[in-house]
Amino acid sequence: MKVGFGWKLHGDGRAPRPGAVVRPDERLSWGRTVGLGAQHVVAMFGATFVAPAEA
Repeated sequence: MKVGFGWKLHGDGRAPRPGAVVRPDERLSWGRTVGLGAQHVVAMFGATFVAPAEA
């Protein structure tokens, strides 16, 4: 199934099967993609601003 930007949906778009790899031209559902992006922003904020402030 083709989705915007030339990516195709990986499997059913929910969770990959254990051991499965989401290829660079595939993506999960928009909700999961945004959720993982938000998690990345929080982790990067902690690594970039909080850790140096404590040192």
